[in-house]
Amino acid sequence: MISRAAHIRMDAPYGLRDSAFKERKAGKLPHVRVWAGAGSSDRVLTTDMLREVALPVLAVAAIVAYADVRTPLGLPGHRGLVWLAMLVAVALVRRETVIAVGAAATATTLALHLAAGPWGAARYLAAAVLLYAVAAWARRRPWLLALAAAPIHLVALAGSFISAERAAFHLVFGLTAGLLGWAVAFGMGRRREWVS
Repeated sequence: MISRAAHIRMDAPYGLRDSAFKERKAGKLPHVRVWAGAGSSDRVLTTDMLREVALPVLAVAAIVAYADVRTPLGLPGHRGLVWLAMLVAVALVRRETVIAVGAAATATTLALHLAAGPWGAARYLAAAVLLYAVAAWARRRPWLLALAAAPIHLVALAGSFISAERAAFHLVFGLTAGLLGWAVAFGMGRRREWVS
């Protein structure tokens, strides 16, 4: 039943409060349902939608902010703990978004002159493309994406001196970043299509 004067659905469960109400379903997180006007379909603003928008924006911001921070650990590959973990988390939440996040981080770090040369920023896009490809293959086994982060982190070595020690550190930090990204993504809630 729709009121013609207000163009608001009047049969909304639990009443209507400022064009939005909270509804709790058994076994699920509460979500906010926003009722559209008469003649249009109902739109649902869920925690899934908020996660799919907020996480990529926060990922780009974290990658760009950390590109300018110098942490003198002296261990090769430790910077991947942040940028690769964020890319893995985005790939696990929504695979299609990871390339956009990688491209945005690459473009922003190049525009702000934060990266050490063009390849220093291009590693974000290269890793995002590889994560996108692996995520398509590992659709039912998301933990494989966390494991694949170890060899994907080797893209950070391109354009620099490569030794066995540096590669080993990059593999260890890549695996750690993959596990951190997996923890972030699944701490926010599992995707329905990834459930086995």
